[in-house]
Amino acid sequence: MGEDALLIGGGDIVTMDTAQPRAEAVAVSGGRITAVGSMATCRQALGGRPELIDLAGGALLPGFIDTHIHPVLLIYFDMNLDLRGVESLQALQERIRAACAGLAPGEWLVGLQFDEESLRERRMPTRHDLDPASPDYPVAIIKHDGHTIIANTAAIEACAVTSSTPDPEGGLIDREPDGYPAGPFRETASTIIKDRLPIPDYQAFLAGAASAFGKLAACGITSVGAVLQAGEEGPAGAQGAYDIMLMQLLLEKIPQSLYSMLIADDYARVEAALMSPLHQPEGAAGHNVGAVKIFADGTFGSHTAYMEEPYADRADTCGFLTTPEEEIYRRMVMAHSSGLQVAIHAIGDAGNRVCIEMFERLLAQHPRPDHRHRLEHASQLNHGLISSMARLGIIANTTPMYIHSEKDWLHGRLGHERTKWTYPFRSLLQAGVVVAGSSDGPIESTDVLQAVQCCVTREGFETQQCISPEQALAMYTTRAAYSQREEDVKGSISVGKRGDLVVLQANPLALPPREIGEIPVELTVAGGRVIFHRSSTS
Repeated sequence: MGEDALLIGGGDIVTMDTAQPRAEAVAVSGGRITAVGSMATCRQALGGRPELIDLAGGALLPGFIDTHIHPVLLIYFDMNLDLRGVESLQALQERIRAACAGLAPGEWLVGLQFDEESLRERRMPTRHDLDPASPDYPVAIIKHDGHTIIANTAAIEACAVTSSTPDPEGGLIDREPDGYPAGPFRETASTIIKDRLPIPDYQAFLAGAASAFGKLAACGITSVGAVLQAGEEGPAGAQGAYDIMLMQLLLEKIPQSLYSMLIADDYARVEAALMSPLHQPEGAAGHNVGAVKIFADGTFGSHTAYMEEPYADRADTCGFLTTPEEEIYRRMVMAHSSGLQVAIHAIGDAGNRVCIEMFERLLAQHPRPDHRHRLEHASQLNHGLISSMARLGIIANTTPMYIHSEKDWLHGRLGHERTKWTYPFRSLLQAGVVVAGSSDGPIESTDVLQAVQCCVTREGFETQQCISPEQALAMYTTRAAYSQREEDVKGSISVGKRGDLVVLQANPLALPPREIGEIPVELTVAGGRVIFHRSSTS
């Protein structure tokens, strides 16, 4: 189907527009929503013979917006060994051994989505755990959170790392008693290994892009907040320097609109992206470059999120800042003074405090109304930090599916008092903070309805922070659009906005919360064009 006129009705229409919450029908023409109201009104607005989409008792909602995805990594992860669900070190070794059987001499094996918390042994593997499965092939296992790589001896040697190799600023190499690398490389130290990983064949990557973005469409996602490296700094290491070029080459394979957030240390890199096809606000796709992404700390999973007090299960560390404070602030000023958003990855309570204090300093020294600056993840907060966020107008761009991945071990890692303020969605909303939602894909599942369910039920974790289905849906529609300064063009079913829509088999507002995540996506429409139809894939 193309961008022909669409007339949609026959079910629940949830507009997410407070001025007109419900409607009988919606008309789309020329890629825009042209009428919302009665069937007769919408039919009249279209004229001619529009294509009728019968909801068949299902529900129509605004297309979902995932505000924080690493698209190049999403594609890359889809092309390598998936280690989700591995339950023991023996099973890990068996998976590695089987994968190595198909490798050419000297070829690297890359394993992804690994979580040591799912192992019976409940510990981080070392090179000595990986070596029996692959004594000759270099192996790099990327931890689920993307902030730690575990290397075997062959990989360590291939990267020329020795006992005298220093820890880089903002990173840590786990070491044996004699100083030789034990296997795990954390935060910026992981780039030592990442920089040696093989670059995929371009044609394979092109096919991977079509597959990865097709899967996003199947989740009802019509708009993506794309985190892109403008240089060698970032989760992909030196290979990430090609992110912007790759995304331009892949645009024809991407049916969603992109809102790019650049990991960049100077404005020249940002300006180059602003002059590229990634910034075409008035184009048919409506791509924007709008923010500078900065890393402040690490993750709970790697014990590198910066905490005010030591970890409950590792009293020897509070985590750390992965970027020096003054460098964070310099980049904040660069982005802010250029009219861009500042989007800072901050997970620990100390990491969030440092960032909020710098936002206070920034806005005092360089006042700017309606800045829409963001804290990415904003995982560990407290009442005072939330109050400051509300006062300063800082958006919490959260990742609800972290709860799904971490709930079984967070109490042991943080202690029961701190977890009352871990992913505190209800407290943020009650304070008046704008809360948007993301997957941090490929770190977490891009299934938006699963994330909505997780917000509502929290899967039993600190349920005093549960929110309503309406509030959770807003995180991926109206609030997500606001967090990207795009509320005038997307986020609700309103006349004049892009024809970004998703058809669900049932209305998530009319089902028990524990059933929301199981609702099938029937149809996804982006800019008036059908980009996913379940009947054509089943």
